[in-house]
Amino acid sequence: MNTGAHIVVGYDGRPDSVAALTWAAKAASLRGEAVVATTIIDPREFARGIAWPESYWADVDDKARGVLAPWPDVPLRTERHTGHMIPTLVEVARNGSMLVVGSKGHGLVAEMLRGSVSQSAARHAAVPVVVVRAPQNPNSGRIVVGSDGSEASARALEFACEMARLTGDKVVALRAWHPTEAAPERHGYLPPPSVDSMDAAESAVGQTVDQARGAHPEVAIESEVYAGPPEQGLIDASGNASLVVVGSQGRSAVDEVLMGSVSKAVLHRAHSPVAVVH
Repeated sequence: MNTGAHIVVGYDGRPDSVAALTWAAKAASLRGEAVVATTIIDPREFARGIAWPESYWADVDDKARGVLAPWPDVPLRTERHTGHMIPTLVEVARNGSMLVVGSKGHGLVAEMLRGSVSQSAARHAAVPVVVVRAPQNPNSGRIVVGSDGSEASARALEFACEMARLTGDKVVALRAWHPTEAAPERHGYLPPPSVDSMDAAESAVGQTVDQARGAHPEVAIESEVYAGPPEQGLIDASGNASLVVVGSQGRSAVDEVLMGSVSKAVLHRAHSPVAVVH
């Protein structure tokens, strides 16, 4: 057990948060970490002073413990915090190893994907954020990571390799190639590489993969080049992936991290869980 290490999960007992908690429990078991199931009570949702009774929260806690029953090696802590949804959750996750949320459903994720959070509060979210949805192919055995040669994509590749070392999946480093350079603001964190040919793109991603293989000899790592916009390449690849990993440019605000054009498209349209690493 990695003493003190824990994964923070946005949890309120609803189906999408249960999916997030299940994903986090599996990851925590592999990583030797604990899980902190965190419910945020936003006073804006109870403007007239009406709140759920304690019996409701007892049921929520019991459901969380039921979710983790298949992983008795994973310590579980349930917490309730009061405050605005995203700033409070981000603050709770500040000392965690990652933050895991569901992909749809309740106010927590809806706010996160809209980016309605101040930069000053979101500055604390310096951990990977995993947005969970059911993979289209749960037996794919592939973790797909966006690769463009940047420091951000290097961090994403490192995260992918660490996950693959534990899961036994192989890592596929995907680099987009486009015959013409596109505006950076269109493509967000993962612009098309400035190369003149598909061969040059393959060579560039090959160098990245060679370096990763040297650092992670126990992980099977492959490279692919996608001829087209990077977001579409990652979305297409997600149909045969257990996880898609994208990098951010290290911005301090969660709304910027999650709402870059590539990250936004992948988060909304991917067919697997998505990790945003910053």
